[in-house]
Amino acid sequence: MTRPTVAQAEAWNPDALRKTADGWDAAATDLQSRVDAVVHAIAGSRDFWSGSAAQAARGHGGTIAAGGAVATRCLITAAVAARDGAEQMSSAQDDLQALLAAARADGFVVADDGVVTGGSARPLLATLAGGSMQVTTDVLSTRIVAALDRLGAADADTAHDITEALNPAHAPPAQTAPAGAWPVPLADVVAGWSAIGQDRIANQITAITTEQRQRLVDEFPKQVGNTDGVPWDMRIAANRVNIAQAIADERRSDGPGSQARVAFYQGLLAEVDDPARSGRRVDRQILAFDPDRASLIELNGNLATARSVAVMVPGLNTTIENSAANTETARRFVSATRGEVATITYLGGAFPRGDNVATGVVDAADPRYALDMAPRLVAFSEDVDRTVDATGRDLPVTYIGHSYGGSILGTAEVFGLTADRTLYLAAAGAGVGVDDPSDWHNRNPDVLRFSMTAPGDLIEVVQGNPASPHGADPDQMPGVIHLPAGDYDDGRPMAGPLAHGDIVNVPSDSWRNILAVITGDSPTLHKAG
Repeated sequence: MTRPTVAQAEAWNPDALRKTADGWDAAATDLQSRVDAVVHAIAGSRDFWSGSAAQAARGHGGTIAAGGAVATRCLITAAVAARDGAEQMSSAQDDLQALLAAARADGFVVADDGVVTGGSARPLLATLAGGSMQVTTDVLSTRIVAALDRLGAADADTAHDITEALNPAHAPPAQTAPAGAWPVPLADVVAGWSAIGQDRIANQITAITTEQRQRLVDEFPKQVGNTDGVPWDMRIAANRVNIAQAIADERRSDGPGSQARVAFYQGLLAEVDDPARSGRRVDRQILAFDPDRASLIELNGNLATARSVAVMVPGLNTTIENSAANTETARRFVSATRGEVATITYLGGAFPRGDNVATGVVDAADPRYALDMAPRLVAFSEDVDRTVDATGRDLPVTYIGHSYGGSILGTAEVFGLTADRTLYLAAAGAGVGVDDPSDWHNRNPDVLRFSMTAPGDLIEVVQGNPASPHGADPDQMPGVIHLPAGDYDDGRPMAGPLAHGDIVNVPSDSWRNILAVITGDSPTLHKAG
């Protein structure tokens, strides 16, 4: 990182980077359109062009399409990095300019290297301190130099991200018989994944070379990014490819909602502030991304430093495009513990939906969403266990089902979920077909189960209702530890219709009880009980 001078920092123009990003996006769209036209023309030539030259040209159509798709995705990813970098540099520049303006207004002289001299005896209005205080030249110099460093760091990070986007990791061209190659082509191996267990998939990948792993990501990103048993670093890398391709596909179709989806997908590719509050910017860790299956799974935090893990399953009206609130909910637990908790948001398929209360209630009464998603959650829980075990540390895993997600969670317990703890949070029920604890078949015989519903939550009308397909009321199930919702931090009781969402989002006794379940904080749970 090179620290800019004051003059350079003041002359910085982040808007130029935004314009560059716009240009790259436009170039990506134009390139995709031209490649599509060429491939279409080649494919359509069968009607009037034959012979060896025609066959050779048509044989290269797939290569042209693949090469164009790679270049398009590179431009799309680079544009996201540039736009994100422009935002970070604008923020750093604004902070610096506020310091410079305050210093100069008080008679200080700021040299080009950030060193401050002179100044009046009056208190400086230190904007970063939030009020008036006497600031020495040394302190002010330190702050200005630090602001310059932040700007330089943002620039260096952006340069790295753009370079990485335009030069993604790729396996070298395959030899005829590379050393250590599998006895069957990679395409055949991937095609067989649907018929074998994820342990075998994991063992297959363990047995191959680094180059072959990269080739799997390059050539089969959709399968790699969405298959349990594939190591998570490969899934994350593959899903960056999948997301960039989804952006290209949306721009190609330009159908209803495409612009909103593109904006959301761009956010999945952008860096975010580390939820563990390290002060760094980090890539998002997408463990599954398949819009055709309404699937989006994201890891927040770092398993290498976490002491516990939570998998959070939301409810009614959750879609990929409106899942940002669910992600923020999950990140709060990471931030509150400075990374001692890692959270996973689990959208394993379509959730019930409704444009109003009436249609939402009708769709939420359909058990098929739970029956469809529960087996996927069971399979994912095996993958979570394998990945957590690979850390070599004992990390308890808690599964939290909120609202309709409670029915999904309970149904997954019927099908053999493996969990250390489960929490039924304002849950629609204990699971489809669950009448008592003997209907659950969690593979962990020592699983601890908890439940919590705020008084007056309208979900109480559904819980345990004989007309509901979602099973018994988990708050009344034997062996389930019932936790009170308690109060908001302003002293109001956590109760009423709004408590259905507030119970997991607003500073309150209920929020701390959820965190205590995740971390295994026995004193807090004992006090709550």
